[in-house]
Amino acid sequence: MKLEGNNAFVTGGGSGLGAEICRAFAAEGASVCVTDIDRDSAARVAAECAAVTAGADCLRCDVSDSASVAAAFADFDEKFGRLDILVNNAGIIHTDPDYVAIQQKGMEAQVMEAMAGGPISTHMETITRLSDEMFDRMLKIHLYGTFYCTREALRRMRDQGQGGRIINMGSIMGSASLAGAPDYCAAKGGIMAFTRATAREAASYGVLVNSLSPGFIDTPLLDPMNEQQRKLIAMQTPLGRLGRVEEISAAAVFLASPEASFVTGQTLSPNGGIHMSQ
Repeated sequence: MKLEGNNAFVTGGGSGLGAEICRAFAAEGASVCVTDIDRDSAARVAAECAAVTAGADCLRCDVSDSASVAAAFADFDEKFGRLDILVNNAGIIHTDPDYVAIQQKGMEAQVMEAMAGGPISTHMETITRLSDEMFDRMLKIHLYGTFYCTREALRRMRDQGQGGRIINMGSIMGSASLAGAPDYCAAKGGIMAFTRATAREAASYGVLVNSLSPGFIDTPLLDPMNEQQRKLIAMQTPLGRLGRVEEISAAAVFLASPEASFVTGQTLSPNGGIHMSQ
């Protein structure tokens, strides 16, 4: 029970990696506040956590809206009191069918041209087709959301005087910067830089701040990918497969646990070795 007695606030906890992190924290004894823009999905995960460890609850939180974030943390204060762990996990990818189709078509054409041994003659159009609104939404949810929640958490952790842990969700897309998702890469790269800056500032009052930088993990976030793209990713990954959600939640438990007491400002990257291929 590595997290027994700790209260955790997890964003995007209603599905995918966030849900698995909530379950893993509960299994290690933490009281988990599952937050999500979809309160119903958060409630389902909270019920699963409560069946494992008493004290789980859920809140609606739109991380792209600072007022919603502030309200969620105020509700957390009433329900849980002390804040020990924040996981900034909420995130999106583009799901607009037309945009996704253009992205997939360009990537598939370039792969075929590369395999044929010829020059790349198909040009990607993901940047030029990004609207202001699409770019803004990507950064608001990922980067701004991480900032809004971190700001609220640090105020509490500093005043509590007992330290704390903040875990931000980066991605290999923030360092390797793969083609086809420029705004996602920008958001994740920003999160990883923000993690280091926050770790320096919060060290004086005992808050450890780190990021997880997963490779391609088999979650609903990858649903827009077709089977050919999934196979290509697996081929590029030295371990030959997509990652599993429990492999990321285990890393989150480590960063939140006493075992990581000398770890801050770091990026832990469970990616099956794909980063070496970039």
